[in-house]
Amino acid sequence: MFILACKIEIGDFVFRSVNEVEITKTVTELVDTAVIKMPTKFKIRQNNEQKYIEEVIKSGDPVKITLGYEGKYEGVEFTGFVKKVNPKIPMEIHCEDAMWLLRRKNISKSWKKTTLKEVLQEIVSGTGIKLSKRVPDVALESWIIRSKNGAQALQEIKETMAMSVFLEDDGTLYCGLQQATNVGQIVKYDLNYNLVENNLEFKTADEKKIKVIYSWTDKKTNKKKTYTAGDEGGEERKFTLNSVVDEKIMQSMADKVLKEAKYDGFEGDITSFLIPFATRGMAAEIIDKEHQNREGNYFIKTVVTTYGTGGARRKVTLGNKL
Repeated sequence: MFILACKIEIGDFVFRSVNEVEITKTVTELVDTAVIKMPTKFKIRQNNEQKYIEEVIKSGDPVKITLGYEGKYEGVEFTGFVKKVNPKIPMEIHCEDAMWLLRRKNISKSWKKTTLKEVLQEIVSGTGIKLSKRVPDVALESWIIRSKNGAQALQEIKETMAMSVFLEDDGTLYCGLQQATNVGQIVKYDLNYNLVENNLEFKTADEKKIKVIYSWTDKKTNKKKTYTAGDEGGEERKFTLNSVVDEKIMQSMADKVLKEAKYDGFEGDITSFLIPFATRGMAAEIIDKEHQNREGNYFIKTVVTTYGTGGARRKVTLGNKL
């Protein structure tokens, strides 16, 4: 029998019972988030004194969410900080990961002949956040951060260089191509066995018409350049890049985006119970005994984990086939 259990640590308080928890982790956004719903007041175990949530839980309080099944599984699903307390019924505590620290650091600096790693190191310095070992070596002709906080500076890198930027589960900052994260970690899903819901649709590469357009300014000639890959008349995916030295890197990135988008395989999402564990960046091995030709590994883009009176679930959104 699977009995749900939770331990919600917020500041100096520990909660073993809440109305609901929703945790979202994705490679498409900077921030992992959590929303905790609970009664407006609670009793302190030592003396039965009643406290109101909004009086004792404040923005910036550290948060740690542990979920599981008694005797079968227990895992830390989220660590971060309280962003705000929303006075609803039930009370909503909105949290975000250590990106909260970067929002409180202001940066103004310029570089010439630098690297992506050097810029990222400046953004995280003093926050206790370290860079992922998987951050790629990318040369930059120049880079300027004009009076931005750390999160805003990362968002500019994300948009300008068309990269995924987020904090991995170990707390390190990743910046790079989506599929280069959590290499080697696999979760298995049997479409005929361990799923609560299956919203996957199988499509062939020929059915997917995609056109990738990368544009940038050549720093040597000050002229705009464009590289196009894919199908004429297809769904356009446009990226505008600046301050990158090597044109071959642009072409390589465009070709990789196209390869990610065009494949014979599944699109959509699946919902499982709390186990097996999954997080964004892992590979999902899809097992389909009725259609073995459709089996394969897929990159996980997003995982939404929910916990409450209705049970515990993980909604897993698939990306490209690996």
